[in-house]
Amino acid sequence: MSSTIIGSWADAGDEFSAPDITTNPDGTKTVITFRTNQDGKKVKVTQRIREVTVQERVHPLIAQRKSWNKYGKEKNSAPGPDTSTTQLGEKVELKLGLSWKQAEKEEEENKAQTSDKIVVQKIACRYCGGDHYTSKCPYKETLGGAAASETAASETSAASETVNGKYVPRHLRADANGNISKESRDDATTLKVSQLNNFVDEDMLRNELFARFGPLQRVTIVRNRDTGESRGFAYVSFFSEELAEKALNALNGKGYHSLILHLEWSKKKKTTP
Repeated sequence: MSSTIIGSWADAGDEFSAPDITTNPDGTKTVITFRTNQDGKKVKVTQRIREVTVQERVHPLIAQRKSWNKYGKEKNSAPGPDTSTTQLGEKVELKLGLSWKQAEKEEEENKAQTSDKIVVQKIACRYCGGDHYTSKCPYKETLGGAAASETAASETSAASETVNGKYVPRHLRADANGNISKESRDDATTLKVSQLNNFVDEDMLRNELFARFGPLQRVTIVRNRDTGESRGFAYVSFFSEELAEKALNALNGKGYHSLILHLEWSKKKKTTP
Protein backbone atom coordinates (compact mmCIF):
# COMPACT_ATOMS: atom_id res chain seq x y z
CA MET A 1 0.00 0.00 0.00
CA SER A 2 1.45 3.30 -1.07
CA SER A 3 1.26 6.36 1.08
CA THR A 4 1.12 9.96 -0.09
CA ILE A 5 3.56 12.54 1.20
CA ILE A 6 4.25 16.21 0.50
CA GLY A 7 7.32 17.15 -1.53
CA SER A 8 9.93 19.70 -0.63
CA TRP A 9 9.34 23.45 -0.49
CA ALA A 10 10.65 23.69 -4.07
CA ASP A 11 7.79 21.46 -5.27
CA ALA A 12 5.03 23.43 -3.58
CA GLY A 13 1.65 21.81 -4.12
CA ASP A 14 3.18 18.73 -5.79
CA GLU A 15 2.17 15.33 -4.31
CA PHE A 16 3.80 12.03 -5.13
CA SER A 17 3.59 8.46 -3.78
CA ALA A 18 6.32 6.66 -1.89
CA PRO A 19 8.99 5.15 -4.18
CA ASP A 20 8.95 1.46 -5.11
CA ILE A 21 12.38 0.04 -4.25
CA THR A 22 13.47 -3.33 -5.66
CA THR A 23 16.76 -5.09 -4.82
CA ASN A 24 18.49 -6.59 -7.87
CA PRO A 25 20.62 -9.80 -7.85
CA ASP A 26 23.81 -7.81 -8.52
CA GLY A 27 23.35 -5.81 -5.32
CA THR A 28 21.97 -2.66 -6.94
CA LYS A 29 18.56 -1.20 -6.27
CA THR A 30 15.92 0.03 -8.67
CA VAL A 31 13.88 2.97 -7.41
CA ILE A 32 10.64 3.77 -9.23
CA THR A 33 8.77 6.96 -8.41
CA PHE A 34 5.84 8.79 -9.93
CA ARG A 35 6.01 12.57 -10.10
CA THR A 36 3.90 15.35 -11.53
CA ASN A 37 5.82 17.49 -14.02
CA GLN A 38 5.38 21.20 -14.77
CA ASP A 39 2.62 20.46 -17.29
CA GLY A 40 0.56 18.69 -14.63
CA LYS A 41 1.15 15.24 -16.13
CA LYS A 42 2.10 12.25 -14.04
CA VAL A 43 5.47 10.81 -15.08
CA LYS A 44 7.40 7.70 -14.04
CA VAL A 45 11.02 8.11 -12.88
CA THR A 46 13.25 5.01 -12.73
CA GLN A 47 16.62 5.17 -10.99
CA ARG A 48 19.18 2.41 -10.63
CA ILE A 49 21.49 2.98 -7.66
CA ARG A 50 24.25 1.12 -5.91
CA GLU A 51 24.91 1.60 -2.25
CA VAL A 52 28.61 1.75 -1.38
CA THR A 53 29.80 1.76 2.19
CA VAL A 54 32.78 4.04 2.69
CA GLN A 55 34.65 4.20 5.95
CA GLU A 56 36.05 7.61 6.77
CA ARG A 57 37.61 9.27 9.74
CA VAL A 58 35.76 12.28 11.02
CA HIS A 59 35.84 14.42 14.09
CA PRO A 60 34.28 12.71 17.15
CA LEU A 61 31.64 15.42 17.41
CA ILE A 62 30.60 14.80 13.79
CA ALA A 63 30.32 11.05 14.41
CA GLN A 64 28.24 11.77 17.50
CA ARG A 65 25.93 14.05 15.55
CA LYS A 66 25.35 11.35 12.91
CA SER A 67 24.09 8.96 15.61
CA TRP A 68 21.42 11.34 16.86
CA ASN A 69 17.79 10.16 16.65
CA LYS A 70 15.72 11.70 13.92
CA TYR A 71 12.60 13.70 14.71
CA GLY A 72 9.36 14.70 13.08
CA LYS A 73 8.15 12.49 10.25
CA GLU A 74 11.58 10.86 10.05
CA LYS A 75 11.81 9.79 13.70
CA ASN A 76 11.07 6.11 12.89
CA SER A 77 13.27 5.85 9.80
CA ALA A 78 16.66 4.18 9.67
CA PRO A 79 19.87 6.15 10.19
CA GLY A 80 21.17 7.98 7.20
CA PRO A 81 19.34 9.89 4.46
CA ASP A 82 16.02 8.60 3.18
CA THR A 83 15.90 8.46 -0.62
CA SER A 84 12.18 9.23 -0.59
CA THR A 85 12.72 12.63 0.91
CA THR A 86 16.38 13.33 0.14
CA GLN A 87 18.04 13.54 -3.25
CA LEU A 88 21.65 12.48 -3.02
CA GLY A 89 24.13 14.58 -4.96
CA GLU A 90 27.74 14.16 -5.91
CA LYS A 91 30.12 14.38 -2.98
CA VAL A 92 32.39 17.37 -3.32
CA GLU A 93 35.68 17.36 -1.48
CA LEU A 94 37.21 20.74 -0.74
CA LYS A 95 40.93 20.77 -1.43
CA LEU A 96 42.68 23.99 -0.51
CA GLY A 97 45.38 24.88 -3.02
CA LEU A 98 48.85 25.92 -1.95
CA SER A 99 49.67 27.85 -5.14
CA TRP A 100 49.42 31.18 -3.31
CA LYS A 101 52.40 30.17 -1.19
CA GLN A 102 54.46 29.45 -4.30
CA ALA A 103 53.46 32.79 -5.87
CA GLU A 104 54.37 34.63 -2.67
CA LYS A 105 57.75 32.91 -2.57
CA GLU A 106 58.50 33.83 -6.21
CA GLU A 107 57.58 37.47 -5.54
CA GLU A 108 59.99 37.62 -2.59
CA GLU A 109 62.77 36.11 -4.72
CA ASN A 110 62.17 38.70 -7.48
CA LYS A 111 62.36 41.52 -4.93
CA ALA A 112 65.61 40.13 -3.55
CA GLN A 113 67.16 39.91 -7.03
CA THR A 114 66.09 43.48 -7.86
CA SER A 115 67.53 44.83 -4.61
CA ASP A 116 70.81 42.99 -5.26
CA LYS A 117 71.13 44.62 -8.69
CA ILE A 118 70.55 48.08 -7.24
CA VAL A 119 73.21 47.56 -4.58
CA VAL A 120 75.78 46.38 -7.14
CA GLN A 121 75.23 49.28 -9.57
CA LYS A 122 74.71 52.20 -7.22
CA ILE A 123 78.40 53.37 -7.17
CA ALA A 124 81.05 53.07 -9.88
CA CYS A 125 84.38 54.87 -10.04
CA ARG A 126 85.21 56.59 -13.36
CA TYR A 127 88.91 55.77 -12.98
CA CYS A 128 89.10 52.11 -11.96
CA GLY A 129 85.45 51.02 -12.01
CA GLY A 130 85.45 50.13 -8.31
CA ASP A 131 82.51 50.46 -5.91
CA HIS A 132 83.59 53.83 -4.48
CA TYR A 133 83.34 57.50 -5.33
CA THR A 134 85.70 58.85 -7.99
CA SER A 135 87.08 61.50 -5.62
CA LYS A 136 88.15 58.76 -3.18
CA CYS A 137 89.78 56.49 -5.76
CA PRO A 138 93.19 55.23 -4.49
CA TYR A 139 94.46 55.12 -8.11
CA LYS A 140 93.47 58.68 -8.94
CA GLU A 141 97.07 59.87 -9.24
CA THR A 142 98.21 57.05 -11.53
CA LEU A 143 95.04 56.60 -13.61
CA GLY A 144 94.03 60.27 -13.69
CA GLY A 145 95.33 61.12 -17.18
CA ALA A 146 92.52 62.10 -19.49
CA ALA A 147 89.95 61.60 -16.78
CA ALA A 148 91.65 64.19 -14.59
CA SER A 149 91.71 66.70 -17.45
CA GLU A 150 88.05 65.98 -18.13
CA THR A 151 87.24 66.68 -14.49
CA ALA A 152 89.20 69.92 -14.61
CA ALA A 153 87.36 70.99 -17.76
CA SER A 154 83.99 70.30 -16.17
CA GLU A 155 85.02 72.23 -13.07
CA THR A 156 86.14 75.17 -15.23
CA SER A 157 82.84 75.08 -17.11
CA ALA A 158 80.89 75.01 -13.86
CA ALA A 159 82.99 77.85 -12.44
CA SER A 160 82.37 79.97 -15.56
CA GLU A 161 78.65 79.86 -14.87
CA THR A 162 79.03 81.64 -11.54
CA VAL A 163 81.19 84.50 -10.27
CA ASN A 164 81.22 85.17 -6.54
CA GLY A 165 78.24 82.88 -6.21
CA LYS A 166 76.17 84.79 -8.83
CA TYR A 167 74.95 83.40 -12.14
CA VAL A 168 76.68 84.69 -15.27
CA PRO A 169 74.61 84.67 -18.51
CA ARG A 170 76.03 82.54 -21.28
CA HIS A 171 76.69 85.53 -23.55
CA LEU A 172 78.75 87.18 -20.79
CA ARG A 173 81.00 84.22 -20.03
CA ALA A 174 84.65 84.26 -21.05
CA ASP A 175 85.81 82.10 -23.92
CA ALA A 176 88.66 79.55 -23.82
CA ASN A 177 91.20 82.37 -23.85
CA GLY A 178 89.46 84.27 -21.07
CA ASN A 179 88.26 87.06 -23.40
CA ILE A 180 84.79 88.61 -23.52
CA SER A 181 83.78 90.52 -26.65
CA LYS A 182 82.52 94.08 -26.44
CA GLU A 183 79.23 93.04 -28.02
CA SER A 184 78.72 90.45 -25.29
CA ARG A 185 79.76 92.99 -22.69
CA ASP A 186 76.98 95.39 -23.84
CA ASP A 187 73.97 94.29 -21.76
CA ALA A 188 72.11 97.58 -21.53
CA THR A 189 68.92 96.20 -23.13
CA THR A 190 68.66 93.00 -21.06
CA LEU A 191 66.28 92.45 -18.15
CA LYS A 192 66.50 89.76 -15.51
CA VAL A 193 63.02 88.29 -14.89
CA SER A 194 62.71 86.46 -11.56
CA GLN A 195 60.00 84.45 -9.77
CA LEU A 196 58.81 82.55 -12.82
CA ASN A 197 56.81 79.38 -12.49
CA ASN A 198 58.84 76.28 -13.34
CA PHE A 199 56.66 75.34 -16.35
CA VAL A 200 57.16 78.69 -18.10
CA ASP A 201 59.35 78.32 -21.21
CA GLU A 202 60.98 80.64 -23.75
CA ASP A 203 58.00 80.59 -26.13
CA MET A 204 55.62 81.66 -23.36
CA LEU A 205 57.85 84.61 -22.49
CA ARG A 206 58.31 85.59 -26.13
CA ASN A 207 54.70 85.14 -27.31
CA GLU A 208 52.72 85.90 -24.12
CA LEU A 209 54.49 88.00 -21.52
CA PHE A 210 56.63 90.31 -23.70
CA ALA A 211 54.74 90.07 -26.99
CA ARG A 212 53.55 93.73 -26.88
CA PHE A 213 57.06 95.09 -26.46
CA GLY A 214 58.17 94.21 -29.96
CA PRO A 215 60.36 91.35 -31.18
CA LEU A 216 63.02 90.24 -28.73
CA GLN A 217 66.69 89.68 -29.42
CA ARG A 218 67.17 86.83 -27.04
CA VAL A 219 65.21 84.93 -24.35
CA THR A 220 67.12 82.56 -22.07
CA ILE A 221 65.59 80.66 -19.16
CA VAL A 222 68.18 79.47 -16.65
CA ARG A 223 67.78 75.74 -16.12
CA ASN A 224 69.26 73.07 -13.90
CA ARG A 225 72.08 71.46 -15.87
CA ASP A 226 71.27 67.95 -14.59
CA THR A 227 67.46 67.89 -14.64
CA GLY A 228 66.70 70.58 -17.22
CA GLU A 229 64.11 72.12 -14.88
CA SER A 230 63.75 75.89 -14.79
CA ARG A 231 65.42 77.68 -11.89
CA GLY A 232 62.71 80.32 -11.88
CA PHE A 233 64.43 83.23 -13.64
CA ALA A 234 65.37 84.26 -17.16
CA TYR A 235 67.25 86.91 -19.15
CA VAL A 236 65.34 88.81 -21.84
CA SER A 237 67.13 91.11 -24.34
CA PHE A 238 65.17 93.81 -26.23
CA PHE A 239 66.09 95.71 -29.40
CA SER A 240 66.21 99.01 -27.55
CA GLU A 241 66.68 100.27 -24.06
CA GLU A 242 63.37 102.15 -24.26
CA LEU A 243 61.41 98.93 -24.90
CA ALA A 244 63.20 97.22 -22.04
CA GLU A 245 62.35 100.11 -19.70
CA LYS A 246 58.68 100.01 -20.75
CA ALA A 247 58.54 96.29 -20.01
CA LEU A 248 60.23 96.84 -16.66
CA ASN A 249 57.75 99.53 -15.60
CA ALA A 250 54.71 97.62 -16.92
CA LEU A 251 55.40 94.12 -15.61
CA ASN A 252 57.44 94.51 -12.43
CA GLY A 253 55.27 93.36 -9.49
CA LYS A 254 52.55 91.95 -11.75
CA GLY A 255 51.18 88.43 -11.45
CA TYR A 256 52.01 85.75 -14.00
CA HIS A 257 50.90 82.14 -13.57
CA SER A 258 50.26 82.41 -9.82
CA LEU A 259 53.57 84.18 -9.02
CA ILE A 260 54.53 87.86 -8.66
CA LEU A 261 57.15 88.87 -11.24
CA HIS A 262 60.30 90.73 -10.30
CA LEU A 263 62.09 92.55 -13.15
CA GLU A 264 65.41 94.34 -12.89
CA TRP A 265 68.23 95.43 -15.17
CA SER A 266 70.71 92.67 -15.86
CA LYS A 267 73.48 95.28 -15.84
CA LYS A 268 73.32 98.02 -13.25
CA LYS A 269 72.75 101.49 -14.72
CA LYS A 270 75.26 104.22 -14.08
CA THR A 271 73.76 107.11 -12.19
CA THR A 272 74.83 110.64 -13.07
CA PRO A 273 75.56 112.92 -10.11
